[in-house]
Amino acid sequence: MKKTKILAAFTSAALITSVFGAISLSANAATSYTAANGSTTSFDKYLVMDEGANVPNVSFEYTIAAGTAQTFSAADKTIAVYAGPEPEKIAFSGTGISDVEPTDRKFEIAFAAGDSTTLTADMDSSDYVKNLDDFEKYAKKTAQLDFSAVSFDEPGIYRYIITETQGTAQGITYDADNTRVLDVYVEDVTTDAAFPELKVSSYILHANADTISIDQTTYGSDGQVITGGTDKKSQGFTNEYATHDLTFSKAVSGNQASKDKYFAFKLNIANAAAGTVYTVSYADDGNAATADGSGDVSISANPNNATTVIASDVIQPATLTADADGKVNQIFYLQHGQKIAIRGLADGTTYTITDGKEDYTAAYVTTDDRDVTVEKLDVAANSDGISKDVVVDFTNTRDGILPTGVILAAAGPAILAAVVLGGMIILIVKNRKREAEEE
Repeated sequence: MKKTKILAAFTSAALITSVFGAISLSANAATSYTAANGSTTSFDKYLVMDEGANVPNVSFEYTIAAGTAQTFSAADKTIAVYAGPEPEKIAFSGTGISDVEPTDRKFEIAFAAGDSTTLTADMDSSDYVKNLDDFEKYAKKTAQLDFSAVSFDEPGIYRYIITETQGTAQGITYDADNTRVLDVYVEDVTTDAAFPELKVSSYILHANADTISIDQTTYGSDGQVITGGTDKKSQGFTNEYATHDLTFSKAVSGNQASKDKYFAFKLNIANAAAGTVYTVSYADDGNAATADGSGDVSISANPNNATTVIASDVIQPATLTADADGKVNQIFYLQHGQKIAIRGLADGTTYTITDGKEDYTAAYVTTDDRDVTVEKLDVAANSDGISKDVVVDFTNTRDGILPTGVILAAAGPAILAAVVLGGMIILIVKNRKREAEEE
């Protein structure tokens, strides 16, 4: 009997506990949020270059990671910031965007030859491009970040850090500030107290990990406070592509030099990035920012008696493309007073120009202080890598030595005959005079 009472008391206590537990669980359930998943946001990537350059084949690697949490401070009037959850679940997409290993938090943004560009004068009003100067242009890529697989279970600001890997691509100047801060704002949007609700309301990209003020000041993509009430599209990352132009010309001199003769030039480019495209200029395009040529694009076979190097019709190329080994080999043709400009050689690219002087004496002058040719004759070469715009002026000389003294023209034979006849007359007169004296 006693055991039965103890068991009944125990059962009653367990039931009471379970009821209060259920009430407690019910209360907790009533105040617990259902996690909210994110949506998509984006940031822009810009590649700035000279107007005369073409977009190179180059990729940039990025990593996204959870940021550092920051505590609330009443004194400093700052809001708490939480480390961003589940960065490995963020997906990346967009034109030129690749995400080979979806869970490694890494992705790449790639530019390629032929990508479109925007001139400074035509800059999109929504773009904010650092270090963009006059006579420059930029290519743009937009990376889409998909947070739909990431869950946020409390209101707050969740921080992620996007880092650009500092690479070594030819001619590329990497963004000095290689990190951007992405804050995800999650808000309580509950309309029914029984069903607490969260919503991801916005994404803010800025340049530093400063604390967030309670006055909700919005930071621009360069880390500066946006004023005047005008928001700007996030700038993201900006890199610069440094290139130079190579111009070479032909002049002839001497009394035996032909000014309408075409000479062959052999251009060799090396140490370039595979697939790099160079624009070749044969005429002034009216743009002060670009190097211009003044040559002939189309040349007919055997254009004159002096030219021996053009046996069939020639169309000189409008562009050159570096092969898989980063090399270009091309023959060009120039007359006296003409020049050709090769635009867009990246820092470190090497070149050799060989002048087909034929039976002329060759010489040249160059603005390239890295020229390594010892004898300034018919070859200009830079094996250390171009580092500025270069002009190479070739001069070919051919002189003929003419005899001094009397020059016999077409009347020469007649004059000679007259001289001979005069001599014969004098000889006859002398002979007759001698015979008369002897008689």
